[in-house]
Amino acid sequence: MKGATSTAATPAPSSEYVPGTDDWTVPASVLAYKFFVPLTSTLAAALKELDARMIESSSDEFHLITRKTKRPLGGECVEAGSVGVWSCNGRPIIAIDPGNYWNFSVRQSWVGSFPITQPIDVLGLTTVLVGQSEAAVVMDPTNRIFVIRNSGFAAYGSEGRFKVIEIVDTLNLGDEHAHHESRPPGTNSNQSLSKPAILGWKRDVKITVGNSRITVASFFLVPANNVLILQRDNDLILLKAGQHVITNPNTSFRGFYSLGERQTTFKTQPAYTVEGVPVVLNVNLRYRIHDPMLLTLNYNDAFMALANPAQTAVNAVVSRLSYLQFMRAQKLGGDVPDHHIEPWLDAFKNACLRDLRSQAEGYGITVESFDVLDRELDGALGKDLEKQSEQVLRNQVQATQIELQNHIATETQRGRLEIAKVEAEQKKTVADADYYVNTKQSDALYYKVLKAAEAEAESSELKTVQEVKNIVNLAGAKRTEIEVIGAAYAQVPAGHAQAMQLSVFDVEKRKALPEKTIYFAGDSSEVNADISRHAKDVVSAGLKAAVGWKLGQEN
Repeated sequence: MKGATSTAATPAPSSEYVPGTDDWTVPASVLAYKFFVPLTSTLAAALKELDARMIESSSDEFHLITRKTKRPLGGECVEAGSVGVWSCNGRPIIAIDPGNYWNFSVRQSWVGSFPITQPIDVLGLTTVLVGQSEAAVVMDPTNRIFVIRNSGFAAYGSEGRFKVIEIVDTLNLGDEHAHHESRPPGTNSNQSLSKPAILGWKRDVKITVGNSRITVASFFLVPANNVLILQRDNDLILLKAGQHVITNPNTSFRGFYSLGERQTTFKTQPAYTVEGVPVVLNVNLRYRIHDPMLLTLNYNDAFMALANPAQTAVNAVVSRLSYLQFMRAQKLGGDVPDHHIEPWLDAFKNACLRDLRSQAEGYGITVESFDVLDRELDGALGKDLEKQSEQVLRNQVQATQIELQNHIATETQRGRLEIAKVEAEQKKTVADADYYVNTKQSDALYYKVLKAAEAEAESSELKTVQEVKNIVNLAGAKRTEIEVIGAAYAQVPAGHAQAMQLSVFDVEKRKALPEKTIYFAGDSSEVNADISRHAKDVVSAGLKAAVGWKLGQEN
């Protein structure tokens, strides 16, 4: 095959240009047309270039842009962003500058004003502007189709015309043009509710020829990790993810394929056991396409390639199994243990998957897993056996439930007994703790009272001893005082005590007199000089004694 061809290994999608695909450039034959000007800057510049080419190629002042001058009022108004068109003998005359134009020519008639952002196709003049993600499908005067994107052009068809068929957003081809992954027959209900995965988008651009619609261009948008398969004559072409277009009528679309892991769940056709009982399996298939071109050579869909090998493998495995082996499998996760009969799930996984993988490799598909989710019996015999097995299963379930209920009741009573034991132990522990606490509190209170009594007794004893000591000390001091006083009195000379006593009496007498008492001496005739001198000495001695006694008391 030419281009990217099928091999035993997965072909790497090539980014090189493949003839017949991705014709995004303007053909050289169109560029050579003298009245075709591709956009390099603005549409106004392209129209001016087209006007220059028309003037250069004509000898009768054939031009495109009007020579009318703008007027302040009246005439035809051309707004900014628009092109005003007049018809002059069937050919266009345009005004690209905004303003008011008066028409004084009888050969020219006003056609209208057209926005430059929209395709213009009038009197043979064709202009188009396309954005960064847009592509315009155009037919040239020779009815050839080409695609121009991220640009635009201005052209005049002197012989025929350029026709803009459609402008396509290459990044958003629309949900109605999406190609979804096909669902195999017998798909389970949960999977059928979900929307199938999108493999790619394909949008056809068509024109009407007579009473027929003819496709002139096809746009493709391929997601990441997906590929697009095209066919040109007998050759297959593989295109990688991205934006693609074909305008070659010899190139046709074959399909989209995902290179990632796919998964589908479906029910097989009835397979018959050794006893002739029909069995339908609900299986889950996981696979991966490693060679999409090899698959396209034989089938248009991966599941179509796997359906017959899967059914053949299932028939081969089930035909070697007995009805008893199917019924002994109560759960798909694990069979009822039996040393004489091999579990049918193990046989299915070992034999069926091995056969399916060997056949799928020839179609470029790698089968990852082929698991059984459920099984059911088909036909009248199968339904009857199914009912019997369901009844047996219900009896087993009921017996199991009764056994489980009895076990639960027994365990519940045992649990209650254990709870009662635990509660009794808890109460005993609490009582022991309370007794211990009370005992400790009583001991502490007794110890506290005992210590208080001992402290009080010791304090009383210390107080009594101190009082006795104080009394003894006081008595000793009194005794010492008496002894000292007695000794002092004993040392006083004879007669001095009487003199001292008289002095004291005299002092006391003087104290009893008022403060303003005036003292005077008695009659000198009644007192002789000796007595007077002796009395003076006695009084002086008494005053000194009184002063000494007073000082002794203060000290």
